[in-house]
Amino acid sequence: MDELDADRVETGDVTIPAARVATDAAAQTGHGTGRRGRLRGPSAADAAVTGATTGDATPWRDRLGGPSAADAAAGLITALFSVPEGMAYAAMAGFDPAAGLYTGVWPAVVGSLLAQTPLMVTTLTSAIALTSGGALRQARLDPTVPGNVAALTLLVALAMALFALLRLGSLLRLVPAGAMTGFSVGIALQIITGALHDATGFRAHQHNRLLRVLAWAAHPGAWSMTVTAVAVLTVLVWALAHALPGARPLAVLIALVATAALVHAAGIAVPLAGSLGRIPDGVPPLTVPAWQAMPRLVGGAGSVALVALAQAAGIAPARPSAAGGPAAGRARDMLAQAAANAVGAFCHALPAGGSLSRTAVSASAGARTRWAGVASGCALALLVCALGAGVGLIPLPVIGALLIVIGAKLIAGRAAEIRAAWCGGPGERATMVATFLASTQLPLQYALLPSLLPCLARLAASRRRAAPHRGDTESTSAAAPVNGGRTGER
Repeated sequence: MDELDADRVETGDVTIPAARVATDAAAQTGHGTGRRGRLRGPSAADAAVTGATTGDATPWRDRLGGPSAADAAAGLITALFSVPEGMAYAAMAGFDPAAGLYTGVWPAVVGSLLAQTPLMVTTLTSAIALTSGGALRQARLDPTVPGNVAALTLLVALAMALFALLRLGSLLRLVPAGAMTGFSVGIALQIITGALHDATGFRAHQHNRLLRVLAWAAHPGAWSMTVTAVAVLTVLVWALAHALPGARPLAVLIALVATAALVHAAGIAVPLAGSLGRIPDGVPPLTVPAWQAMPRLVGGAGSVALVALAQAAGIAPARPSAAGGPAAGRARDMLAQAAANAVGAFCHALPAGGSLSRTAVSASAGARTRWAGVASGCALALLVCALGAGVGLIPLPVIGALLIVIGAKLIAGRAAEIRAAWCGGPGERATMVATFLASTQLPLQYALLPSLLPCLARLAASRRRAAPHRGDTESTSAAAPVNGGRTGER
């Protein structure tokens, strides 16, 4: 499940701090210690990846090497993990479920090949899906039309490239922690409210997400008992699989397959995923962007890019990754995500970004190099070609129940941050609450703007203050030899 938005991602029998997954997996050598915050098992990277995250100035392309069996296995597990998530997130935001699957193919391959952070997996996330859907609806464009989606994805790529060239990676570090916490909890609430209809058969029509939850809870008599029973069974199967350490990384997949098989074996009549739209049965088709729709999507694309890059910033290594330092590494990761979206725009993909959960799954499955991300995209393409017809038989209550689980675990994963923001003083507390309330009422692409705009102003002010100091330093350095008498002694 996509807990990339959460602070901690559970994989296997340990809990890994999500923001350090890629760094730990790439920097460690040998086996993990099994303690909290470490990867257990063969999570070390080879010499090429270690050099890429510890300041080795050798270009990454010279150390690309080749895929290993461990990378191939990790890629397959990540691809299996992406099948239910890609469909669920796309359907949740009003997109064609096929686009959610295709987002895990070419964007993952291109992003993994180009990213400075070697284990980062670039694909669809819950926040990106919701923000993208909101951007298209705000522009009064149909999210099921491939040309509209392609136009948005291409504009997101251009926005990411522009942000990278302007060195705005530092801006993402200035966003208050309380704002990101409130935003993440708001995303979780949107995931849950978007899945309530599929999980219970009851649809609340309130715009505000909090009011929608209250309306759903106040009308249990309007729930479909058959649909609700299938959803409850899905949660029980997931909980059983999640309780087994060896099955925990694939708990979502196990719950999906097992419950769907039971529903069809028992002949239970519930809505199926095939009712959402055409399920792909081949490689991503060529898609031409709707060029005429682009002017209406400029603002929304910028918001989607900021959301995606803010999430991916938690994956990038904190240590210098090249001669340019951490800032250069962040810029290269941003450009890699831009390239992934530029390719995805013509391959029926939704906007994509670095995924903490998929990166954690890949690392815990034994990924050693960037080839694991490449393998995940290739494996997902093969799965789509082989199992496209079967995907349409997945019961919608199963997908809805798993989305509710995702939302609940996202909130649970932010519990420590919620407590820290609440105890961080009135300012931090007000920022968290205000951002959360904004995410329940406003389109998601605008929920972070009240926090981002002050950060942009502070960044611009700090750069203006730093410019004169740099000029003074250079003047002083140039004058020092003369003042010291060294150059005048000749």
